[in-house]
Amino acid sequence: MRIGLVELLLILLIAALSIGPSAALWVERWMRRAQRSTAAAARRRAAQEAQRAAEREEVLQRFQKLSIVFVFCAAAALVWGLVLRPIDVTVTPYTAPEIQPMPDAGPTAESGDVLSVTGWRDISCIWERDGWLYFAAQADTRAGGAALLRMREDGSGLSSILTADGEITGFDFDPDGDIWYTVVTASGGALCRAGYDGWGAASEQIVTQIDGTALSCPTAVAVGADGSVYFTDAAAVSPKHGVESALRTELVAHTGTGSVYVYDPAARTVQTVLTGAAGASGLALDENGTLYVSDLGTRCVWSVEASARGLTAGGRNCGTALTGLPGYPGALALDEDGTLYISYRWARADWLENHADSTLLRGAALRLSQTMQQNLFSLPAGSIRAEAAAPGGGRLTISGKKAGSTTALCPVGSRLYLAISGETELNWVRI
Repeated sequence: MRIGLVELLLILLIAALSIGPSAALWVERWMRRAQRSTAAAARRRAAQEAQRAAEREEVLQRFQKLSIVFVFCAAAALVWGLVLRPIDVTVTPYTAPEIQPMPDAGPTAESGDVLSVTGWRDISCIWERDGWLYFAAQADTRAGGAALLRMREDGSGLSSILTADGEITGFDFDPDGDIWYTVVTASGGALCRAGYDGWGAASEQIVTQIDGTALSCPTAVAVGADGSVYFTDAAAVSPKHGVESALRTELVAHTGTGSVYVYDPAARTVQTVLTGAAGASGLALDENGTLYVSDLGTRCVWSVEASARGLTAGGRNCGTALTGLPGYPGALALDEDGTLYISYRWARADWLENHADSTLLRGAALRLSQTMQQNLFSLPAGSIRAEAAAPGGGRLTISGKKAGSTTALCPVGSRLYLAISGETELNWVRI
């Protein structure tokens, strides 16, 4: 049977009237269920977001609390490290020395004017004897240790004469050819003698304490024509980080505890020549019996009679050969004409001398790490390296292209040999 259009429409109408309400009800229920699901999902998302926000707030609060604790601990550590942490010395106020005009520039050590001493570094003292250059240096190895070496002026024949623990800080020859030298270890220093026959040496300690007090940091030796041995104790500071660190400590603290002593080998006695130096870092003795002592913190060179006893730096019978030096003086040397050569360990520090009366600031500087202290005290490339002061009053400046402390010098003929801290070579400049 064929269904016409009218019949089809009637069938659709009857179907719509019979199942339409059920379909509409189903659609409505489905929509409501979808809405409830969407609302529940939204509520879950909102709850999750609220929970995450609460967690973020809690983390932020914890971070803020930890930040406050960290800042407080950092501030406390800073105050402890720079102000309250105990140090080995007592920082004392002092009056900074006057600044004298710089002398005219002198010759500059050109690159290439060096003698290599590979395997050794930090040369601390130089002497010339019978065509040989003798010098003390540190082994450039992990094992460390010090040695007294010699070589020809052309750099050949490098050989070791004696070795020692710690640092050999100064030495000189007596009229019999024996070597008198000072050595410093982390626990203190000593004056030693080595019998030297041109091939080898046998050493012994001679002086390790003065009146029951151990030597702290002996740095220089000079032997007179009569065999008397003059030596310095730079200051009553600990050398546990090395001689250069001990000298920096004295420069900042200005304890004024540096001394010069004389040992009589015949009588085996020690007497005090000079006390009260702010770092007795260098020593030289001329043929007329005048003893020159470099005073690190006062930036001067004291001049006293070698026969004097019990003097005080700057007091009666203690003259000044040079004052107002442009840097902090170290090793001294004399040539045959009586010209005095002064090495400079560091350039003059404005910040230090502008706060000479501030024990707090200088105490904080003493509490810095060794590396940071080294950055505070430096001798930049091109700055004054050494000076020559002629008996007539003439001054000659020696500058150099390398940075670092000048630790030793020695005039030989028309040459001046210079040692720079950390270098594995010996520099020289024509004078």
